[in-house]
Amino acid sequence: MLLFALFLQVDSLSMNEAIDLALENSPIYYESRVSYEKSRLQFYEILTELLPTMRVAGSYTKSEYQGTTSSGYEGSVNLTMPVFDLDIITSIFVARGQWTGSGIEHQEEIANLMLRIKTAYYSLINALELLNSAEITIQRARENLELVEAKYQLGAASKLELLQGEVFYLNAAQDKSRARTLEITAQEELRSILGTESDVYPVDTLIDPGHAEMPNLDSLTAVLYGVNYGVKIAQEFRRVSRLNLISSYLAFLPNISLFYSSNVFSDSLIFDFQYYRDNATKNYGISVSFPIFEIKNLIFRYLNAKKDYERSQYAEKGSELEAQKALRTTYYSLQESLDKSELAKKSYDAANEAAVIAREQYTLGLISFLDFLTAEQAIFDARVSYTQALTGYYIQQATFSYLLGSMTLNKEPR
Repeated sequence: MLLFALFLQVDSLSMNEAIDLALENSPIYYESRVSYEKSRLQFYEILTELLPTMRVAGSYTKSEYQGTTSSGYEGSVNLTMPVFDLDIITSIFVARGQWTGSGIEHQEEIANLMLRIKTAYYSLINALELLNSAEITIQRARENLELVEAKYQLGAASKLELLQGEVFYLNAAQDKSRARTLEITAQEELRSILGTESDVYPVDTLIDPGHAEMPNLDSLTAVLYGVNYGVKIAQEFRRVSRLNLISSYLAFLPNISLFYSSNVFSDSLIFDFQYYRDNATKNYGISVSFPIFEIKNLIFRYLNAKKDYERSQYAEKGSELEAQKALRTTYYSLQESLDKSELAKKSYDAANEAAVIAREQYTLGLISFLDFLTAEQAIFDARVSYTQALTGYYIQQATFSYLLGSMTLNKEPR
């Protein structure tokens, strides 16, 4: 089996191994991480605005006046340090909020990537189960066709029964073709997410959840706003918008900073630091700047910030309503899929028992060949329904966990 897997370049992966592989290869993950790291750098960049700013300048000047030429060299060092600059202070808080928001977005994108992996992984399990069921059905259809052909040769079966056997076999072949298409589609989706060229063979199975108990919906709704990624992002965006609004208020206040400068002028270029120290003109003091001529810009900045804050409030409310709707919809879909899996399991067991009885009765000549084939087809249909119900349950469970910020209802298959 190992040599066969190596020859076909097949990766046998569990769900955890698939997730680890995605975190190693997926460009979606790395793009999200780079965006998060960039927001962190922007925060540190704003912090450096609190540090003193030094500027060093040098110039050479040549002047002519009434035939007289003069030249000189001038060098200066200027040092400025903000003491009371609310623009910088609020910018730091805003950048910190944006960094936090970027971190939440990073977590949400990772969670969404995990959801895509789980959905593709479960879909692949479903496709392989359907393919296996189709192959079993084809084998039974071939045996039934051979049986009815032998009876037809002996005159114990009619032409109609022979044709019915052929139709059943051909239908089973079509079911296998459709299952193969589903397997290829799921395979390509999972390979794309994992960033691998090899086919993936899932080693996990879909375990029957049995009589799993659903948690109380009201209790989940109570914690939804604190754990849902979409709501948390909207909340952080509102906080940042509020800080921007406060910043637009404070922008009307003066800015205070300390400054120090040293200037030296010389007729010739001298490389003597003692000369510069002895002949430098030093200036230092406190600088206060009032935004008198920027009132118009500040007013529009305030008005725009106010509208952004109002919009962020509505966006937060909208995200809460959307998250609540998604939670309730997924909750009832999960409950439905759980009920479906229980009913489909009973239906599958009943179809198997009915097929055994039908085979015995057909052998005894108590039922027609068509009734026998109907019972055989019912096995395949019931197995497909059961497999799809299980797949739907685990996909809905993964979606439910994503909506609740990775909270899980119970253990997923491993």
